[in-house]
Amino acid sequence: MHRILQNIIPGWMGVLVTLLLILSCINQPASAQNPQVQFDQATQALKDGKYQQALDTYHKLENEGHHAGPLYLNMGLSYIRIDSLGKAKYYLLKASQFDETRRKAEQGLSFVNEQFSRQSAVLPKLPWERVFDWMNREWGSSFVIFIGLLFVNLGIFGWVFSWFKNFYTKWLRYISGTVGGLGLLIVLTGFYLNYRADRYHTAVMVTEKAQVRAAPTQSASLVNPAYEGYTFTVDEKRSENQAGWVYVRMWNGQYGWIPKSEILIL
Repeated sequence: MHRILQNIIPGWMGVLVTLLLILSCINQPASAQNPQVQFDQATQALKDGKYQQALDTYHKLENEGHHAGPLYLNMGLSYIRIDSLGKAKYYLLKASQFDETRRKAEQGLSFVNEQFSRQSAVLPKLPWERVFDWMNREWGSSFVIFIGLLFVNLGIFGWVFSWFKNFYTKWLRYISGTVGGLGLLIVLTGFYLNYRADRYHTAVMVTEKAQVRAAPTQSASLVNPAYEGYTFTVDEKRSENQAGWVYVRMWNGQYGWIPKSEILIL
């Protein structure tokens, strides 16, 4: 009898543990198990005009580490509906970084930019800056470095190969040196793209008005006023030791400091 009980009790304990696990899963909300369910519920709330409810769920997903074009696009649309245009612009800019939502996000950005009562003066980017932005967006620094290393290795291979051939040696070495030099230039470009991506970020003004100042204090001289929707380039390196302030380049070419609470950084 004792042995029988020893065999039965562990079996029943295993069944009990299994049942408890099943019940705990059943008692959990479905939305807590599946982010897609949460997203779909928030999207339905957006369609029903419950914009703040939708935003609460979208922000929860964002804080949990979910990053996707449709999420940011819907957040931007929600902020348009509650007339928070600065935050709408911020999230639409984030959505524009994803291929699947780029076109709709750009359409939304065009609409949002037309709604601002004050338009920021925009200094056109220099041609090479536009090239670097395009390369970083379309290829990324890692791919550029990979291509550069490929060219460098082709150049080295050609140079070594010329040692074992007596014909066209001069031209082979010239071409190999050119290919290797081009590869080295591409590698350096890739490292520069990575440096730019780490140091400089785009930011959007999300409050109604703020002052850009010459130093990171409220008593510093005024550089320029900034308004909701203004876009800045943030210098992370210069900002890292100034708690609560960031060093920015305005798109009219001026530089200064602005409280970090006034902006959102992409």
